[in-house]
Amino acid sequence: MIDSATLTTAIDNASKVANTPLFTTIIDKITGFQISKWAAEVEVRKKIIHDDYEKAKENGIMGVQYIENLRHTTNLIDTAVKSAKYIDDGKKNEIKMDNDFFWNTIEHSKTVSNNQIQELIAKLIAGEYNKPGSYSMSTLQTIKMLGKNELELFEKICSLVINTNHIPQSLFSIPKDAKAFLGELNIDFGSLQILQNLGLFLPNEMSRLSENQLKQNIKITYFDKQILFKPTHETNLVFQFPDFYGLSVTGEQLVQHLYPKFNKEYYSWLKENYKIPNYIVIENND
Repeated sequence: MIDSATLTTAIDNASKVANTPLFTTIIDKITGFQISKWAAEVEVRKKIIHDDYEKAKENGIMGVQYIENLRHTTNLIDTAVKSAKYIDDGKKNEIKMDNDFFWNTIEHSKTVSNNQIQELIAKLIAGEYNKPGSYSMSTLQTIKMLGKNELELFEKICSLVINTNHIPQSLFSIPKDAKAFLGELNIDFGSLQILQNLGLFLPNEMSRLSENQLKQNIKITYFDKQILFKPTHETNLVFQFPDFYGLSVTGEQLVQHLYPKFNKEYYSWLKENYKIPNYIVIENND
């Protein structure tokens, strides 16, 4: 429920970071007032916002528009406060007016009130502010389709990602020895399809064939764990990873801002079931 107190609370929180470049060069201009002056005028401004809100409730369409603008301003400020803590210390504003990702993400933040989605958007805004050009409009289009449930699902399924960017295809046939941990995560092939439709995973299963002329060991990583494979064939100098579903570029960008959890049962499954033809497991760092 949005009311005048919601906005004033957001501004109270923002006043603590109001002298940062994100606020002084961007947020202040969008909201139309200097949040850094809030502390000195707090009671007067709170009364103005409260009185305007009370009038708006009785003012038909114009009142609805005012309350909608109040909601947008609150969401923007809440997201900006979250974003401020991720911006590099002393980083000056280098955002240009033609940075479509940044300005459209700022605009989209006005419509988002869910705390988890706000946190993700805040990290993207900060990432783009710190290094303009980090993200593309396709990332923003995916963000616009993400709700709380989809974000939580993506974070869960990323607990199955190996080598930072893919999940073994065989896992989604739900083998018997994987049913328990997949059931606990509430993940199946339908879960993957939802995320593929959102553009977080690539649409088709993939394979990877590479040469290994030097007969080097091949490493598979899962969080801070690794499984090491040694070639067993003297003349076959290629290796092929098992088929997999890969994260899209957008998926790889977003997972960096989430907190998937290490799954002990899945790691055990990998050690027993992840096979590379003509290679044997020689080491894992348990």
